[in-house]
Amino acid sequence: MTEGRSVLGVGELNQRADELLRAGLGALWVEGEVSNLRQYASGHRYFALKDDNASVSCTLFRGRAGKAAAFADGDRVLVFARPGVYVARGQFQLVVERLESAGEGRLLAEFQRLKARLLAEGLFEAERKLPLPPLVHRLGVVTSAQGDVRHDIARTLARRFPLLLPFRLYPVAVQGAGAVPQLIAALEQAGREAAVDVLILARGGGALEDLWAFNEEAVARAIAACPIPVVTGIGHETDTTIADFVADLRASTPTAAAEAVSPDGTVLRRQLRDAAARLGQAAAASLRQRRQRVDQGRARLLRLHPGRRVEQHLLRIDELRTRLIRGACAGREKKLYRLRQLALRLKVHDPARRLETLQSRLRQQQHRLWLARPARQLVRQRDLLEGLQGRLLRGVRDRLRRDEARFQATSGRLRALSPEGVLERGYSILLTADQRVVREADPALIGAQLQARLARGALELEVLDARPAKKGSGRKRKKRG
Repeated sequence: MTEGRSVLGVGELNQRADELLRAGLGALWVEGEVSNLRQYASGHRYFALKDDNASVSCTLFRGRAGKAAAFADGDRVLVFARPGVYVARGQFQLVVERLESAGEGRLLAEFQRLKARLLAEGLFEAERKLPLPPLVHRLGVVTSAQGDVRHDIARTLARRFPLLLPFRLYPVAVQGAGAVPQLIAALEQAGREAAVDVLILARGGGALEDLWAFNEEAVARAIAACPIPVVTGIGHETDTTIADFVADLRASTPTAAAEAVSPDGTVLRRQLRDAAARLGQAAAASLRQRRQRVDQGRARLLRLHPGRRVEQHLLRIDELRTRLIRGACAGREKKLYRLRQLALRLKVHDPARRLETLQSRLRQQQHRLWLARPARQLVRQRDLLEGLQGRLLRGVRDRLRRDEARFQATSGRLRALSPEGVLERGYSILLTADQRVVREADPALIGAQLQARLARGALELEVLDARPAKKGSGRKRKKRG
């Protein structure tokens, strides 16, 4: 029955069909949805690739499976495969050599690959991120001029810290073909101009494809190279882009980014009120201490002032003058009193019989009294008193002149030792910017701005060099007793 016919076995037929398919179609890309995925202990994977109209069996051997993207039932994938026939069953199949995610799956795979590469380069490290300034004075926003994002940011700033308004807007496209070059140009422009303290890179939410401009490597490197701190507020809270990892600070939304760069005005006002109260209390306490020191110094000056000693000497002179006058008057009164006593005794002892004797004695006493002449004695005593008074006044004047000379000498020494006197002799006082007196050459002062206070005026100086005094080279001061 088979003579003159070319008869093929089933296996041979399937083998030839396999060879024809491999040679005729070659390797090709096929896109479809994964279904009926099975993985065996050998490491091989078997699944069907289907679309709306048909399906085809696929085989992914263990050696290729380790390099393929992760996938599961329902995923849409791209496979690079060689079509053929499974000879044992005569089943048409694709032998997969490469497998990639298609659509969003492909974007996610690309996202993960770029993320891993930039992470390995260190672009996500915290050490390279720029810190935000404690208080932002000038804010820049890189976002679309037509979207709602810039209005959301403006409303947030108006509520929290209106001093940041108006912010500098760098208008860009946030999706589409022109988004990437515009984002890069805006970041570079902001870095060159240095017109802002912080940049907010923001856009609203959307699908992965809509946010893809912020997953581009060029944009990530432009953020890393920007000399201004960059805060990202891209998409919704669950959205994360490569730009978020590279940015100096990542906020979950554009509104959160505006809150991150703006302090709470209510908190700031409370802090300012507290600081003003503390400052007022400190100033009042300092004023009280200084007033107390001034009062103490005034009291000491009054106690030690030479004029007070002069006043004490003048009071002593007045006291001595009073005592002298009182003593002279007391002696005169005593003599007059005795004269009256004698006259009284004379009158008492005047009997007739002793009249002549007493008259004789009286005449004798009168003669002696005339010779003694109390008035003359009084004149002599007055002359003596005036001499003593003159000597006393001359002594007081001499003492006053000596005290005045000593006072003048002491005043001269005080003036010579006062800061003004020292400055008048050509010396100067060096003061730091916070008004501290410079007493030694400290190398830490090199480059500092100093003020040299002179007797008249002041000089502004810059320290170019500092040569500290060698230890033990200073002369010992003579200890004053």
